[in-house]
Amino acid sequence: MKAIKLLVICLVCVIGLASCDQNKIITADQLPAPAQTYIQKNYPGVGVTYAKQDKELFSTKYDVRLDNGMEIEFDGDGMPKDIDMDMD
Repeated sequence: MKAIKLLVICLVCVIGLASCDQNKIITADQLPAPAQTYIQKNYPGVGVTYAKQDKELFSTKYDVRLDNGMEIEFDGDGMPKDIDMDMD
C-alpha cells in the first residue's frame, strides 16, 4: 500500500513539473522560419527588440516585440496569432 501511495505522489510530481511553462528569451534568428519571413516582409527595416519562446505541455508559442512597439504572437509553426500595437 505504501508503494502505491509513493507511486501516485511521484506521478503527480512528474506531471506537475512537466506542465510548468518553460519561457526562454531567444534571438530573432531562433524564431521559426515563417515568423522571420513574416516580420521581414511586413515590417522591413524594423528590428526585433526581444523574442520569447513559451513552451507549454502540448504547445509552443513565440512572443516578439519590434522596435516600433508592435507585439506579435506566433504559434509553434511560426504563424501569426495576435498582433498588438503600443499606442504610447
